[in-house]
Amino acid sequence: MDRAENYHGIDDEMLFSPETQEGNQGRRDVWRVLAVDDDKDFQNSLNFALRDAVILDKPIEVVNVYSMAEASKVLSVDHDFAVAFIDVMMETEDAGLRLMNAVRDILGLSETRFILLTGQPGIAPAKFVMQDFDLTDYCLKSDLASRGIVNILTGAIRNYHQLKTISAAHRGLHLIIESSNRLQAMKTLPDLASATLDELAKLINVPCEGLVCASKTTDIGLTNGSVFEPITIGASGKYKSYVNKGLSELPDGYIQSLIEKSLREKHSVETENSQVLFFAQSTSQAEFAVYVATGRHLEDTEKELLHVFAANASKGFGNVALVSKLDRVAYEDDLLGISNRSALLREMFRIRTCSKADFFNLVMIDIDGFSVLNNLFGSTFGNFVLQAVSDRLHKVFQRPAVVARIQSDLFAVVGFKEIVNLAAAKDAFNEKFIIEQTSHNLSACFTEVSLDNKSRDAADLLRAAESALRRAKLHGPGSCSFHDSKLDQEAVNRFRIMQDFSDAFSQNEFELHFQPQLNMATGALMGVEALIRWNNLNGSVSPDYFIPIAEQSVYIHELGRLVACKTCEFIQQLDAKGYTDITVSINYSVRQFEHSNVISALHEQCALAGISPSRICVEVTETAIMTSHNRVSTLLEQHRKAGGSVSIDDFGTGMSSLEYLFELPVDQLKIDQVFVTKLTADDKSVALSNMIIELSKRLGISVIAEGVETKEQADWLVKHGCELGQGWLYSKALPPEALIDWLAQR
Repeated sequence: MDRAENYHGIDDEMLFSPETQEGNQGRRDVWRVLAVDDDKDFQNSLNFALRDAVILDKPIEVVNVYSMAEASKVLSVDHDFAVAFIDVMMETEDAGLRLMNAVRDILGLSETRFILLTGQPGIAPAKFVMQDFDLTDYCLKSDLASRGIVNILTGAIRNYHQLKTISAAHRGLHLIIESSNRLQAMKTLPDLASATLDELAKLINVPCEGLVCASKTTDIGLTNGSVFEPITIGASGKYKSYVNKGLSELPDGYIQSLIEKSLREKHSVETENSQVLFFAQSTSQAEFAVYVATGRHLEDTEKELLHVFAANASKGFGNVALVSKLDRVAYEDDLLGISNRSALLREMFRIRTCSKADFFNLVMIDIDGFSVLNNLFGSTFGNFVLQAVSDRLHKVFQRPAVVARIQSDLFAVVGFKEIVNLAAAKDAFNEKFIIEQTSHNLSACFTEVSLDNKSRDAADLLRAAESALRRAKLHGPGSCSFHDSKLDQEAVNRFRIMQDFSDAFSQNEFELHFQPQLNMATGALMGVEALIRWNNLNGSVSPDYFIPIAEQSVYIHELGRLVACKTCEFIQQLDAKGYTDITVSINYSVRQFEHSNVISALHEQCALAGISPSRICVEVTETAIMTSHNRVSTLLEQHRKAGGSVSIDDFGTGMSSLEYLFELPVDQLKIDQVFVTKLTADDKSVALSNMIIELSKRLGISVIAEGVETKEQADWLVKHGCELGQGWLYSKALPPEALIDWLAQR
């Protein structure tokens, strides 16, 4: 049975429970591999190829999932995967790429290695994918056999193991630094010994069970005389009662022998279930052996951390040089020698624990075009650029402000608001930078976040700043932004909507409603407009909300295909009831016109349904036309030549050129409801509506008003030459069956 079956049928509350997460983490005996592909035959082949594989002395355990949505659900509760094979194209053409972005950016999984797979190399070109995504490999499925799936996986697992080792080392170094601070506060050897056992247990994540013994030496402050045999000066767990007793009094002879061996031979002793650390004579004028019951064989990284801890502790925790070195490893950027992300978080935490946090700002700075500089002039020049920016920031933001490099070309500064703010950050880039004796103009994007937000911890505030900075970069070089918590929540909501899109198509949650378009003077029905609706388990989702989100993704194309298909089906229903002269208007987004076959695909759908394109009016916004005038005009003309009609939606709200308008293949202008709503109260709306009506007459095309809700609005429109209209005065948008009933009652 596939392990992925364990995730089927589990409700969200269970998926995100601590018990579930704990049960799926920390497997040491196998390499766990996630295979994400909707091709079951390929999945079976992959399972067979890896069935008996052993890599770096461990077998492989494959978890199979068959969609991006299923993979997202699994990864949200189970992070313990060394490698993920991901197919590029599943629910959508870029499902695999979007899954990787979500895993890296949203879930924050940086160690799991990705191997991207494709059966169609043109969908996602390798050159750009390898540059833009954190991938280990990108393979054609057909090449897996020739390249050797085990060889590919071995490289990825080795990379993952190295990253895990580095991560564990960083965590250990942080713990060592923190423990050193705590140990330095101890005033007596017994307190120091007990604290040492506690810190060791935390460092290697084992229960606190151990002993600290001092060897024969001169007076170490425990008695008035000298110690003539090893004595227990600290103990924890079941050994706690043996404090201040001789080594010979321990009931376990095996532990005695290990401690004696360590003290006699003056080195540490390792067994499968325990560790004895030897602390050489230090300022305490004694030699110590620290026994820790590990209950398991320690990993190499843990052993290295124990060596570092032992070296630190054996010098009586007074070795300032070593502590400073460890502090630099954990809190100093190794390239520039300035504070790193951890140091910045530490400073932010310190500030936020005091009552003056509202006096402090965090400013984040991202150098524009840094990757281009690196590619053009090499990493050495890029390093000089980073050093020059660091020097300038330290000059502008002097202590007590803290300047840090977060990553690559991303810098951050934290300090008092009157010093650390957007204006000061922008001023830092006003002067040219001297790099390798040559002056250069550099620009950057900036964001500012106040540290007075008590509802978020330091890490959350840092992520909020990074999110705000990404928004600033969307506006181009030199842009800046302030953090807005509402935008963060909107981003979360957008992500949820994006995650729900794929399920919405498979669950058939989208449907079309149709709003009648009438001759307001005669009451005759002239056509209907198709309007998409989304109803899911949580209720209806407003089109004003989900359509703009869809337009930012490939889902807009899937929505367009669905609307075309359902529109053709509805026209078939109309024909069956005898309504063979009703035209249906379909709204098209500017993103849909990125595909040159968008109109031919509509006509193919018409042909499959056995209807003429003349039954369909394509509605495009004024903005869509002006965004890509030549391309859109060509495609609209293609529809008109096939007998269809074209309408410009929301006319008057954009910035169109009248010169372009005269050239457009258009049959109708639509007066936006923004103007219609204010016809009886706003002179500007009256003037613009009059202008649109007169313009349509000069162009020889029809005009229709949307959002007609009152008789006064309808009378004004008819009086001034606009006879076509739609709105709640006549009917709201109706489901297909309800609209047919509405027609039958007329």
